[in-house]
Amino acid sequence: MNLSRPWIATVVGVALCTASGCGLFDPREPEPPEQSSFNNTPATVPSIVISNLLNAVAQKNVENYIRNFSDSSVTGRAFVFVPSADASSTYPNVREWTYSDEKEYFQNLVAKADGFSTLTLTPNDSLIGTSEASYNFHYVLTFQHTDAATFPTSASGTLQFALAPDASNIWSINSWTDFNTSSDITWSAFKGRFGN
Repeated sequence: MNLSRPWIATVVGVALCTASGCGLFDPREPEPPEQSSFNNTPATVPSIVISNLLNAVAQKNVENYIRNFSDSSVTGRAFVFVPSADASSTYPNVREWTYSDEKEYFQNLVAKADGFSTLTLTPNDSLIGTSEASYNFHYVLTFQHTDAATFPTSASGTLQFALAPDASNIWSINSWTDFNTSSDITWSAFKGRFGN
């Protein structure tokens, strides 16, 4: 058998490295998580909640999405959702909406994801205080999903968020009101369709 010198040098090098304990084959420390794609910045001011919400929709990240809403076990305030009138008549399940419903709806939607998702929020007005804040946005939600043959992949309307901080000064959305402002379906319809 004809062994070339580079091959012999490699085998000898690996053998010496292993014998001397150079650590080449030792398990390495895991790398820290990426700081960009799935981070959820602690919402120490209301505007961070909005940024986190935009990122969570784009990344289809359920845990980061639901962190933007008031969990009564943490904040002492129940999350309230008021659906658009048209969706309320079509989807009765959105009339008594809870924090758990919000999480379940987004989990179901993400499970049916089939491509691109984005949320665009265009500010109408806002009122920011030290203990409460409100935002009014025109929104366009686009979420490509596997039910596209029977249900639209985008919704638009106007929404109003009311936010407040918890005892640790972390802000969250405690109230969301959705309004229909065009012939398009609203975000409420997405909740009705993909919620249970």
